[in-house]
Amino acid sequence: DAGEIAEAFAKYEEEFYIPPQDAMRSVLRRFQSGTTPTPSGGGSTTTRQTKKVATLSELTGSDRDVEIEVAIVSHNIRDQMIRGEEKQIAFGMLEDNPWEENGQRTRWDYKDWGPHANLAAGSIVRIEGASVNEYNGKMSLNINQSTRIVVLKEGVATTVASNDPIDISNIPKEGYICVVGRVLASRPDQIHRKDGSGSIDVVRGRLADDTGTIGFLSWEPFDHEVGTLVKVDGAQVRSFRDTPELNFGRTTRVEVYHDANFADLETLSQNTLTNVAALRDGSRDVDAIVQITEMTKRTFDRDGEEKFLWSGQIADPTGRCRISIWDALPFDENEL
Repeated sequence: DAGEIAEAFAKYEEEFYIPPQDAMRSVLRRFQSGTTPTPSGGGSTTTRQTKKVATLSELTGSDRDVEIEVAIVSHNIRDQMIRGEEKQIAFGMLEDNPWEENGQRTRWDYKDWGPHANLAAGSIVRIEGASVNEYNGKMSLNINQSTRIVVLKEGVATTVASNDPIDISNIPKEGYICVVGRVLASRPDQIHRKDGSGSIDVVRGRLADDTGTIGFLSWEPFDHEVGTLVKVDGAQVRSFRDTPELNFGRTTRVEVYHDANFADLETLSQNTLTNVAALRDGSRDVDAIVQITEMTKRTFDRDGEEKFLWSGQIADPTGRCRISIWDALPFDENEL
């Protein structure tokens, strides 16, 4: 029935803030099994079968109405435009198996679309009625408006505990860290939601010390100028493929740092050069000196407009790799 299908999509969007394109698989799955999403008001008499699990590894990307006990590792809040209305969304990391002190644990990202007031970093909770989101092979948990949160152990919603600063070269692929670095680059940017409901203002940039550089994404205002030495405490490290990136959220502290012995901007800028052998999957803002050994131009049509793509191979003494250029060459193509 087309009306029931439309109603199911509307419930996902209005109650769970899940846009139609993301809810497609869930709606199909529920209608194939003869069920529909239950509204928070309890208007439907259809009983959904809850999937109770002890570990995150038991879940799949299509699971809905999940019940699990987890520890809330981090909890941040940001303002986000949803269908033209500004709402608060909570996000962070959680981990399973919270009761075994030395047990093996798995961490996932989560989004709390409530947001629920009783979620706090350091707490252990039972989540009833969550759904799993899978994107590019990575799993995360959606805590919907209708999800029930039962606090099993109270936590304190404070900033992430301070750590001693670590070198950029020693930053792990995941976790919370403290780092001191000089701002190499900083620019405002926007992240556009896939459903077209709005965008989020962010700041992207890079930090450097004498051991290396790393990119950052700030969800909060970041007004430190290029060249400023800053101490960042409570930054969350998230990795894209093989490349870690710092995320600055509500609980991250960024402050001007003073160290007369710290390398200046000019020195650090010279140290940003890398080589082919050191390239990592997902790296951004890469500086390298290479030789072009092969280059061809391909034209194609996109929406009635002719576009072109340069592709070829580059090399340096450490190795070779493929290259694609989607813009005009910075030199005369006759020089190739």
